[in-house]
Amino acid sequence: MHMPLFLEVKNQTVIAVGGGAVAARKVRHFLDAGAAITIIAPKLHPFLQQLYQKGKIKWQEREVHEGEHFNCLFLLLMTDKKELNMSLYENKQPHQLAYVANDAMKSDVSFPAVLQRGALSLALSTGGASPVYAKQLKNKLADQLPAEIEADLIFLDQARKRILTLPLTPEQKKQILQKITEEEFLRQGNRQQLLEEMLEAVQK
Repeated sequence: MHMPLFLEVKNQTVIAVGGGAVAARKVRHFLDAGAAITIIAPKLHPFLQQLYQKGKIKWQEREVHEGEHFNCLFLLLMTDKKELNMSLYENKQPHQLAYVANDAMKSDVSFPAVLQRGALSLALSTGGASPVYAKQLKNKLADQLPAEIEADLIFLDQARKRILTLPLTPEQKKQILQKITEEEFLRQGNRQQLLEEMLEAVQK
């Protein structure tokens, strides 16, 4: 059973075995997160070819054979040969996390539908039951998010960092942090001024 978890993959080595359409979709996630990606495949999907030509990924132009080992944290097994994928999975190192394109139950990781709005990340998964349905839910949630959410999160992040440095009691900090997340407060055009007044009052 998979556990929802966000991982820091910046500069982590990711090896993708296979250079087709599936690889093109999955590699994009790691590329956006700043991972160091190497593709091992005799041919590349046009999207991956563009990334390679721009120097954004590395490419080993060759076939992969059963029993090979790879030095990486994340291993993406995405060839069109199920037996090869499973052989590579069974030979992976204990510390490696592997994704097997044609066997979700064997995979150590899965790729949820992700909704991104600035600092907000929402990940939805149906556990493999219906990725299409997960995407539909993502689209419904996207329509319900406040249009100002990115600006709200920037304000809340800056406010929280400042509040945590102030000589206040834990309870005072908790109350202020809760207050500034209320919809009525966030929609005030002078919310920064209101925050300043609140902090000044509580420190008297």
